[in-house]
Amino acid sequence: MRQLSVILFSLALALCAGSAPAMEATDSPSSHPLTPGSIMPELFLKGTVSAEHRDHLGLGPEAPWLMSQIKAKTVILVAFSMYCPHCQAEAPALNELDALITSRGLDQELKLIGIGIGNSDFEVDVFREKYAVTYPLFSDPDYVINKCIGEVGTPFFYVLNIDGTSGEIRVVDALLGRMESPQLFLDRALKASKLGR
Repeated sequence: MRQLSVILFSLALALCAGSAPAMEATDSPSSHPLTPGSIMPELFLKGTVSAEHRDHLGLGPEAPWLMSQIKAKTVILVAFSMYCPHCQAEAPALNELDALITSRGLDQELKLIGIGIGNSDFEVDVFREKYAVTYPLFSDPDYVINKCIGEVGTPFFYVLNIDGTSGEIRVVDALLGRMESPQLFLDRALKASKLGR
């Protein structure tokens, strides 16, 4: 059954890649993203997350986890779908962004996570394996998180500041579509979040 699912997934990827319009995102007609300065509702994160990634985020062993429990001043949240051809194309750049965060010594204050919009744990696991994803991924099979974050298209980036005392999650930047480059996006995120100042 798992092998059949992987074959069907690969076929779907090939069809999507061959018929996708030349654009940088798969938009959603009902999209209403949260604007910079607004407060994001608390998110309940779930999925198959390795012990290494849970430790990196400062989360306990049992899901669901609260977004506000992530041990970081700033979180870059990437909404993706394993069926989105733009997300597939962006996967290597996001691994590069994750490596840049670490190489610049920012990985204690700044965390990168992905949310698989409409994707089950199995689908997220297939995406993680296929693209050798280096940062934590969570699943959102019932679109619960996506409703909270504005029913955004994919890929969609939120830069979020988390108040370590109150747990308040504030949107400081947002982007629909692929990054211009990992370096430029990291610089943009650092400026918006005021990290290192």
